[in-house]
Amino acid sequence: MGFDYNDEFDFNEISLDNLELDIDNFDEDEVKERKPMSKAARARRDAARAKARKKKLFARRVTIVGFVVLFVCLVVTTLWVSISWIAGSIGSDDEPTTFTAPPTEAPTTITFNAPSIEDDKEVKGKYSTSDSSVYIYNNAAMKTFSGDDTTAIKYAETISQFKETMGEDVTVYSMVVPSHIEFSVPQRLVKDGEVTTASQTDFIRTVYETYEDVIPINCYNKLSEHCKEYIYFNTDHYWTALGAYYGYQAFCEETDQKKLDIEVCTKNTVAGYEGPYLYYDESLATDTVEYWTFPYDSYAMRTEANGGTPYQTSIFYGGATAGIYTYGLFLWNDCPLFVEYNEQLTNGKKIVVVKDTFANPFASYLTANYEQVHIIDYRRYTGSLQKYCLDNEIDEVLFINDVHSASDTDHHAAIKTLY
Repeated sequence: MGFDYNDEFDFNEISLDNLELDIDNFDEDEVKERKPMSKAARARRDAARAKARKKKLFARRVTIVGFVVLFVCLVVTTLWVSISWIAGSIGSDDEPTTFTAPPTEAPTTITFNAPSIEDDKEVKGKYSTSDSSVYIYNNAAMKTFSGDDTTAIKYAETISQFKETMGEDVTVYSMVVPSHIEFSVPQRLVKDGEVTTASQTDFIRTVYETYEDVIPINCYNKLSEHCKEYIYFNTDHYWTALGAYYGYQAFCEETDQKKLDIEVCTKNTVAGYEGPYLYYDESLATDTVEYWTFPYDSYAMRTEANGGTPYQTSIFYGGATAGIYTYGLFLWNDCPLFVEYNEQLTNGKKIVVVKDTFANPFASYLTANYEQVHIIDYRRYTGSLQKYCLDNEIDEVLFINDVHSASDTDHHAAIKTLY
């Protein structure tokens, strides 16, 4: 039995009864040969014992700190639960209090700014005798709207299907454009039952809120802001190139791109456009088609028929004159594929615009932001949109329709033929 002089020792614990000596096996020579511990050995022993004491002290401190942290957490949790229960109980006598975790992201809210429409409170419009869906008000013919939530959801599902097909590698945008009647007919005529037309804001909101991975482009507010300007034709249901420019502004703002300043472009006009509504009423007069040429060099490749050979041309048809075909100066009228190039842009960006005739004045503005703008008319193009994007290394696609096309199931079916 050995002990260290540094240790405390209780001599009361020693008794003869507990003292056992093996006399028979006792070796006196062995005892005599044992030598006292050297200074170096004693130093190593003392260092080891000091280290052991420090280790025990550290473990004791860690344990104490752990208990303190646990105690604080329990106190905070108890207080939080108590405060939540008290807050939930205020103002409620019978209903149980429930806790709902806050959403990880704020829900997307689509806002629509009401247009300021001039109204003399006396003028009433009338339906066309040639087409019961056309309402004539203040020397302008406008198509009434009949879309609903059902067709809105179907349109949204149609566009979403393409996004699902392409996956994360392609960004998909959707612009649903409101029509003329939304910004020219006072709401009093709708409320009084003078004209029957469905809410376009409700329709567009349903489309946009149905999307998950498709990015909506809300051009409604831009058009509402400029509703007193010449943004729609009076003898046709299309928007003008000025209206399309405001739609382009909305696209740039949503996609965080620099907007082309229309003031640095050259304005051109062709008077005497005879839209299809011109002969519906004697109060109607011909429209003027305005368009802006750009301050950079550009050209287009036009494919007139599927499988045909594209040929080079200008972005706008310079031979447009007065008459029923004046609107054809945009994209040289409809064709399966029309590709526009900005010769002075070197950012490598490309985009596909999937459209019907309504989008013709809009697409060309995108040449200010993209080296190549590929314009596909889904009613005429028979190829695969997915393959086209892959073959041409395009990772941005914009679907653009007005509310009438977007609410028409025939158009939904035509779009789906692309994929």
